[in-house]
Amino acid sequence: MRRPQILLLVAALALACGETERRQTPPPRDASVPDPVPAEAPAETSSTAFIPEFRLRLDPPRHTIDGTIELEVPRPQTIHLLFRANWEGYPGLEDRLRRLEARGPSGELSVAMGAGDLGTGHHLIEATRAERVTIRFTMILAPAPESGLYHRASQLDSEGGHFIVGDLLPRVWLGRPRGGPVSAQIWFTGMPSNWRVATLAERAGTGYQIEDIIQSVFVVGRLRTQRFNIGPRSLTAAIHGRWPVSDERVFQAVNKIAGNLHRIAGDGWSSGDHLLGAGRVPAEVPGLSTGGQVLGKSGIVYVGGSGPAEIEFGHWMRTTAHELMHWYIPTGFSFRQEAPRWFSEGFTDYMSLKSLLVGQLIAPQDFLDEIAQRLDRYQSSNLYGVRSIVEAERDFWRPEVYRYIYDGGTVAALLLDLAFQDRGASLERALTQIRRSSPVTENVLIRELGAIRENEWIEPWLADGIQPDWDARLQRYRLARRDGTLVSLDGWVTDVLGSIRP
Repeated sequence: MRRPQILLLVAALALACGETERRQTPPPRDASVPDPVPAEAPAETSSTAFIPEFRLRLDPPRHTIDGTIELEVPRPQTIHLLFRANWEGYPGLEDRLRRLEARGPSGELSVAMGAGDLGTGHHLIEATRAERVTIRFTMILAPAPESGLYHRASQLDSEGGHFIVGDLLPRVWLGRPRGGPVSAQIWFTGMPSNWRVATLAERAGTGYQIEDIIQSVFVVGRLRTQRFNIGPRSLTAAIHGRWPVSDERVFQAVNKIAGNLHRIAGDGWSSGDHLLGAGRVPAEVPGLSTGGQVLGKSGIVYVGGSGPAEIEFGHWMRTTAHELMHWYIPTGFSFRQEAPRWFSEGFTDYMSLKSLLVGQLIAPQDFLDEIAQRLDRYQSSNLYGVRSIVEAERDFWRPEVYRYIYDGGTVAALLLDLAFQDRGASLERALTQIRRSSPVTENVLIRELGAIRENEWIEPWLADGIQPDWDARLQRYRLARRDGTLVSLDGWVTDVLGSIRP
């Protein structure tokens, strides 16, 4: 085996520390409300097309939003409002709506709560004539019961917050529900004078034009912002809340993470403007945890807890690297169907840690510690040697299955990368080649990743559960297990993984 003196290998495996705290349980199933009608349903006609106007008055200390919807109803018909409700990923989401009433020029209109066919969040209002209708509602954004849930739904407190418009505002239709994006205009009032708004939505006078409620994100508060130009795209980082470290360190970390993502992904990370909201969970919400998600080109990542500042910041960096890497894996790959989870989560985990290693945001041994943790947990799973990764994917949302696939995918990515590195190539280069396939399938992934002899184990491991000799393969690259971690015997691994070879 060749062991060139290459750089400090930091990336040996992206077994993110921050992900450990963030993902003790699987991420919830997709929170989006499914399209209410089949794709073949007729498109909305111009006679019924409209853009509802939302005016939102914020009361941060009370976590409250009083909303008003103004819309023109051209004839007698039913107004459909679909709020997100009953989502397993955020207990109590259905209880946030506390008031819903409607009026027209002639007085109050009938409101039937939960009377629609699309679940408990589907409410009906009867307009008896052509008129301008005003709908008023109140949302209580009660804080999450633990910090690990805070990022999953809209939040508002005295320091700031974020609005995932898809769970804050209803989708509105006249006559009947329809599939596809729902546009809207939105105005905010009641914000403290020193608060600002960060969003990718376009300004429309004093408000904002939303093209798709489900994909829209706003970050509000006493924001500290910085814009980074990264190749053909920009990334605005908006910090709010009382952080355990200086804003400068947060911005520097974001800049390094995004820069390495650009080097890894190239044009696999879409061009244009992007947004990252970086928040701190209020002190009264228990738990030391980080969590995040990306919706379109917007990302939300929170850190929570009262632990040592460096531990909190380390958790946040790892989670941020993971979430931003999702702008490339699997988003940048044209999968015919949903990407396999061992790739979309495991490879994201590995490549995000590699980006931290390259940026010297984590030390080489910390990187190896995280890899060792993933490997130990994977081999300790009661599924190890019993179910293949492909078979287990059917039950991905079960916590023990999620962890098994996630950890297995991360460790597999490390071994694949080391084999490529030994031949003067890299995993990121192989991914670039795979991305150029259209469409990408699981078979394409397996074929390209196993294209060299040292990586032929990938197919029987995935499909049949035939485990490679993990220790022997690690020893091939001078990695040894000692005292619950991995040790590089000659520094080759951390040298080669400490640089990006696109």
